[in-house]
Amino acid sequence: LVSNLCITTSIETDKLGDTIRCACDEGKPCEVDGYVGSSVIYEDDDVRVWNFTLAPNEMTSMHKHDYDYHFVAIKPTQLEVYGEDGSRLFDFRAEGVLGFKLVGEFLEPIGIELPWPVPAVHAAKNIGDTDYYEILFESKGSSQKNYDDVKERIINEL
Repeated sequence: LVSNLCITTSIETDKLGDTIRCACDEGKPCEVDGYVGSSVIYEDDDVRVWNFTLAPNEMTSMHKHDYDYHFVAIKPTQLEVYGEDGSRLFDFRAEGVLGFKLVGEFLEPIGIELPWPVPAVHAAKNIGDTDYYEILFESKGSSQKNYDDVKERIINEL
């Protein structure tokens, strides 16, 4: 039932529209969209794969995660995370591979513990000195095997 709820409440890729960069760090309100990355580079019934890049001082849109996901930081950096109300929540070194499971309105880290809760709706800002680049894999819940196969294939191609 929860899986079906996530699927029906998520935004289909072809209906995402345009992403709007957030400026909540400047006290401006932000609209929430479904852009969990910069652009979709692969999608099937089981997985959606995003390219995600941020230049220094660049901020994502205020976005909502509708699926469990993993990301692989190709070019790590320091990211600052903001909540839906525009408040600064925390910053962290985005590097390696990290996964999150959607649990209600929060993202629960997979395999590690974090000292702070991660809301499903948030924005991130690159506060490092270099460009940030990651590949993000959303599991759409249909087939974990296909999700794992696609993730492995794309990681091996990088």
